[in-house]
Amino acid sequence: MDLVTQGVQTTKASGIKALVVDDSLPVRKAMELQLGLYGMALDFAETGEEALDYIQENIYDIIFLDVMLPGVDGLKVCKQIKSHKLSKKTPVVMLTGKDSRIDKIKGTMAGANEYLTKPVQQEQLKEVIKQFLPQTVISK
Repeated sequence: MDLVTQGVQTTKASGIKALVVDDSLPVRKAMELQLGLYGMALDFAETGEEALDYIQENIYDIIFLDVMLPGVDGLKVCKQIKSHKLSKKTPVVMLTGKDSRIDKIKGTMAGANEYLTKPVQQEQLKEVIKQFLPQTVISK
């Protein structure tokens, strides 16, 4: 069984650690492939509750968070991430199928640093990584 289908797991990688929170297996797999290109250690959560458990015990360099999650939605999770002492300065990138201006405003108000529309393109991820993780070496 691979890492993503097990729900919440970690892949071995270099010094950058990211949390990907999405209830969709295809999205988690796509993010694993795309972020894996940068050699990040990845944790995966399917629900907001799992994500909140992870931030209690781990420090992340960046968090990718779906807006529409079962249980606690991504906006509430983002607010809690930003109020937690270990993660309040961690960049949160909201992932969503919604692309309206009001949705982006809601994400910003919840504390999100960036807002990407799914399906996320490799070039978008590259730009976000450059912006929030400038120490990461990205080849052309």
